[in-house]
Amino acid sequence: MRSVVRHILDPEIHLRERLFQLLSTIALAEYLVVTVYNLVIGSSVFQVMTMLAGMFLFVGTVAFTFRSGHMRVGTVISGLLYFLIYPLTFFSSGGMYGGAPVVFTFALVYVFLVTEKWERAVVLAACILGSGACYLFAYLHPEKLTRHTVPEEHIESFLAILLVVLLLCMLFTFVTEVYKTENRIVQRQKKEIEDLHQVQKRFFSSMSHEIRTPVNAIIGLNEMTLREDVSDEVRENARNIEAASRTLLHTINEILDMSRLETGGMEIRKVDYRTVSMLSDIVNMIWMRAQEKGLEFIIRVDPALPVVLRGDEVRIRQVLLNVISNAVKYTHKGSVSLSLSGMTDENGAFCVIYDVTDTGIGIREENIPYLFDAFQRMDEEHTHAIEGTGLGLSIVKQLLDLMEGSVTVTSEYGKGSSFRISIPQEIVDGTPVGEVDLKRSDPRTTARYESAISVSDVKILAVDDTTMNLMVVKKLLRDTGITVDTASSGMEALQKTKETCYDLILMDHQMPGMDGVECMHRIKDQENGLCRESKMVCLTANVGQDMETYYRQEGFDSYLIKPIRGITLENEIARLLPDKHR
Repeated sequence: MRSVVRHILDPEIHLRERLFQLLSTIALAEYLVVTVYNLVIGSSVFQVMTMLAGMFLFVGTVAFTFRSGHMRVGTVISGLLYFLIYPLTFFSSGGMYGGAPVVFTFALVYVFLVTEKWERAVVLAACILGSGACYLFAYLHPEKLTRHTVPEEHIESFLAILLVVLLLCMLFTFVTEVYKTENRIVQRQKKEIEDLHQVQKRFFSSMSHEIRTPVNAIIGLNEMTLREDVSDEVRENARNIEAASRTLLHTINEILDMSRLETGGMEIRKVDYRTVSMLSDIVNMIWMRAQEKGLEFIIRVDPALPVVLRGDEVRIRQVLLNVISNAVKYTHKGSVSLSLSGMTDENGAFCVIYDVTDTGIGIREENIPYLFDAFQRMDEEHTHAIEGTGLGLSIVKQLLDLMEGSVTVTSEYGKGSSFRISIPQEIVDGTPVGEVDLKRSDPRTTARYESAISVSDVKILAVDDTTMNLMVVKKLLRDTGITVDTASSGMEALQKTKETCYDLILMDHQMPGMDGVECMHRIKDQENGLCRESKMVCLTANVGQDMETYYRQEGFDSYLIKPIRGITLENEIARLLPDKHR
């Protein structure tokens, strides 16, 4: 009996199999009770033997079902067997005056619960028709019924009702236990998924940090090479190093973005931005790639487009860069074009329409529905040699969903593709942009580097546990006239801020012993400290809008991401220390 109970309550076993086990056990108990009752009241030998035969056939059917695994066959046979014996019970126990009606109710419940699909309909129909025939025959020929005494009929009716009530109670108990068990399993799985997401988030954040730290040194020192008066060959090598480093960062960013999107950690932040300025940044990033492949990069901007819009500029730029980069990547000759226009949708909201068209390899019609699935790359025969994670367009679709935008694709295989992106935005300044002439600069022909700031009375403290990062900061600011001191730990930074007043402190976050956040707070609260009012900049490899929010809430005046470019660092210093540059 214990093994039967364990089998019924085992969540690893299919629910229908457990239900069949439960109902079969109850049905077998009913057979046994009815047989014993017939023996007690002195029923005929034929009637008792028939009941015993039916019970053994039922047991055999259930055993066959579990041993063979043919659940559907076994449930049909057991259901039909129940109703083959029903007429005997009906006519030998007084028909509708005994317990047969209640037994009939139990039988219908049994068949309904253990069978499924078309078998359920067939067996239920057969049982209902068979039972109906019994009632009709009893109505037409009441003399054929074997009437028991009134006490016996009352006892039979009571036993039948008791059995059905027990059945219902056991069913409710079973369903309750199943619900509790499944709920516990769901809650456990939910917690496991949440824990997995947290582990995944920590892993990707850690991986990003560990990769960005050495890449910061590579890009920073490489920038110093590009500033020097070097040969064309050295300059070309440095440009290639820079391009490879940026590609690596782009790959890491895609993986991080996908992780945030999957865990719901991506947020949309709307800001006011100038349409032409945002577009100019995109053109400067893409134009060089198109030139290297011999492609024409065409820009068309509707002169009526508003000059200032409100939206998530960072995510809009990311969406466009992903789509246009893909167009350049899969186009070997011809052109790639970007067109901007505006329209008001059916809800009265203003939408910016971005059309990206190329003359590339195109997309097969049957592949278009899977285009935005993660890790998917269509037409491997022609794209296997093209670099990429396969995450770009999946990220595009999810970012557009977050911004309540949309994307549609039309393509002719072998001739090119067209992506239409629509993003609702607010109009801040409706002045038309007019005719737009975007200047494209070739970095290979740029003049020698000139510092954006030049001061001699600014002192900065750079705090980082990685010696290479400290060297990069000093070199990037070498031509500005700024005095840069360094500290390789939080404790060293506290000591130096007691002795020297710094205008600005560049603070790394993840440092052993005392991290950058704790160090910043201790500098601000330092008794007799000379830097309690100094500007604090978190210069870190920890990436994300959530991190920026965290650092600003902690009290940092600014947040810069490694790898850092010299011009970015100089501009931020000029912004935070405006009085020093008057």
